[in-house]
Amino acid sequence: MISNKDWLWDRKITKKQTKAIFSDPKNEHFLSLASLLFSRKNSPKEVFKHYLKPMVFVINWNGIKRQMRKNRWNDPRIEFWQAIYENLRGKYIKKGIPLEREYKSVKPTDEFCKEVADKIKTVRKQNGLTQKELAKKLKVSQQMVAHIESGKENISLLTLKNIVDKLGAKLHLEIS
Repeated sequence: MISNKDWLWDRKITKKQTKAIFSDPKNEHFLSLASLLFSRKNSPKEVFKHYLKPMVFVINWNGIKRQMRKNRWNDPRIEFWQAIYENLRGKYIKKGIPLEREYKSVKPTDEFCKEVADKIKTVRKQNGLTQKELAKKLKVSQQMVAHIESGKENISLLTLKNIVDKLGAKLHLEIS
């Protein structure tokens, strides 16, 4: 029998509450609890047996991953679970199983986000970097860089600062 206390040692939540949250990806606490689980567990067998169904994981991984990054939890864990995600996703695709997204990750492009995104893309290209090379410097996926450069990813100020630093650029703010 698995106890919540091994990974929820600092949270006041029951096993029953945990099951209820994991059974409903639309629950307001799903992403934060799932990101905590994946930041503290490294056994896919245990996670998929006791907490989440693999399909639920695959469908919601991008949101979980964003939450893990937001909370600045272990990049190695994100990379580990990203590999698990890619493996499972590949198996589902090979079997012809549709992977419908419950949450659309693509948002309408905000004009400001698009302007910042275009500047990031321009500086990256001026530095002779590919998206993959920038992603490696940022310790994120190439897909994340593509989302940022499309203007559809609402990044934090700390993420923007990190991008600017890795590109060796300067950020100027003008208020008019």
